[in-house]
Amino acid sequence: MPSQGSEKSPILVIGMGVIGLTTSVRLLQASHKVHILATQIPSSPLDPTYCSSAAGAHHLSFAADDDERQRRLDMRTFEVMMKEEAEEGKASAILRLTQREFYGTEGEKHIELFEGLPDFKVVLKEDLPAFAKHAVSFTSLTMDTTPYLHKLLALFTSLGGTYTHLATPLPSLTSALNHLPSSSPTPLAIINCTGIGSLTLGDVDDKTVYPVRGQVVVLDAPWIKEGRTLQVGQLNDASGEGGERTYIIPRRSGQVIIGGTRENGDWCKDPRPETAEDIKRRALLLFPELCPPHLRPSTFNPFPSTTQSLSSSLLDNIILKHVVGFRPAREGGLRLERGDDLAASLPSSTASGQVKIPVVHNYGHSGAGWQCSWGCAEEVVRIVQEL
Repeated sequence: MPSQGSEKSPILVIGMGVIGLTTSVRLLQASHKVHILATQIPSSPLDPTYCSSAAGAHHLSFAADDDERQRRLDMRTFEVMMKEEAEEGKASAILRLTQREFYGTEGEKHIELFEGLPDFKVVLKEDLPAFAKHAVSFTSLTMDTTPYLHKLLALFTSLGGTYTHLATPLPSLTSALNHLPSSSPTPLAIINCTGIGSLTLGDVDDKTVYPVRGQVVVLDAPWIKEGRTLQVGQLNDASGEGGERTYIIPRRSGQVIIGGTRENGDWCKDPRPETAEDIKRRALLLFPELCPPHLRPSTFNPFPSTTQSLSSSLLDNIILKHVVGFRPAREGGLRLERGDDLAASLPSSTASGQVKIPVVHNYGHSGAGWQCSWGCAEEVVRIVQEL
């Protein structure tokens, strides 16, 4: 803590994905001084390790019915984003839409959290497509990732936040201190929001962190205004990893994300053509209306059906890009807690010898980072306030 009358002690946040930015914004709003260190920022080229920009980004919780913390984090984020969409409209980079969730395995049901969302309904059995054993619908949200991240960065700087765009990743938490001005007081805390970087970041070195590779296809399909997912097999945990999941995620911009894959421990950065073909096939099965109107055959049926065979090539002319991202998963799930203090020497410190700097971790979100970001950010603020 700074001494009376001295400059306010900064908080160092490492990482500028959706987790790092929302955390930093909430800390600023709680009257803290915040400086971010990051190698990847919203204007950086697409890279699988910067998962925030590569994500499909819809609010679709995976929180188990008995996971009170994850339910709370997800619902708080939903509340914040619903308010953003209502107040900011187009500038929010958020689309409010009807979401339909299909389950293709006998006995699989929806999570309880969905029942608290607006317009929740269980789909009648007679209205189910042949591939579905159960389905629900409700109002949800999708996010245009890059515009939303730019919006967060603009809010961060308008609140007085500062950042350093690093040329190379930090080798350790300790090395973050080298980027403080020589006159800076000892940091109040270091917040680790490095996602997959926590695997190799010195002073963290969390070997339980691993990538879950996801590949998606981005379409230009502004006529699609409804989100759909098909879950085959069981979700394993709050990260949403488990089984096969097909999803259709429309965005306010008119882009539609179709996916996806879950490939544990796979570091391949390049899109696989055979995977893209499989994604297109599954997406057309789930949402035939992805087919551009002028290319639909005379026998076209908009209802999802296993008997209607639409060629995946019908989507080729509306493909904008293929994207790969590494979801930052962790054995044991999310790490949102105060860790061990960092013992370090600071020439600018008024204390003699080493100082101890509190470290707070906010990583391991896997595929759930967007949908719990604001809830996690507010939890970090609570932890910092108790230091």
